[in-house]
Amino acid sequence: MTASASHPRPPSKTGLTGRKVFAIFAAFFGTIASADAFLVTSAFRTWSGLEEPSPYRASQRYNAELERARAQSARGWVLDGSIAREGRTGAAVNVSLRGADATPLAGRIVRVRLERPTDKRADLAVAVAETAPGLHAGHVPVVPAGQWELVVDVLDDDGVAFRRKHRVILD
Repeated sequence: MTASASHPRPPSKTGLTGRKVFAIFAAFFGTIASADAFLVTSAFRTWSGLEEPSPYRASQRYNAELERARAQSARGWVLDGSIAREGRTGAAVNVSLRGADATPLAGRIVRVRLERPTDKRADLAVAVAETAPGLHAGHVPVVPAGQWELVVDVLDDDGVAFRRKHRVILD
């Protein structure tokens, strides 16, 4: 037997100890728990709520929507809507409405909204006025940059007679 085999070695100061294993374990799962807490908090803060409280009733309205779309198509109206950045934060909205024979449709009530595709809480109503026969214009003083849907409704006595949605991106 050799001398080194009979004498035990003193414990190493740099080896893996129980305390180090516990610290590594706690740091790993602490990082995971922190990331999960951040993501859950962010999700709850940005959730805008239910889009449709009753999906069954929404499905029942589907046939009525199809009928309205057929009636809208049969009218043959042409609606052009545009939005352009005005200044640093504002936007100008222009809507042109013509009949099937390309004549301007004057005296119609037009309702315009800017809707955020991802958050209904950010939707904006736009007041427009008829500036010429079949031409409507409005201004929004503050519109954040990003994707929007420009929704234009032409109203009649029974409600919405014509609706167009345009996806727009404001810089």
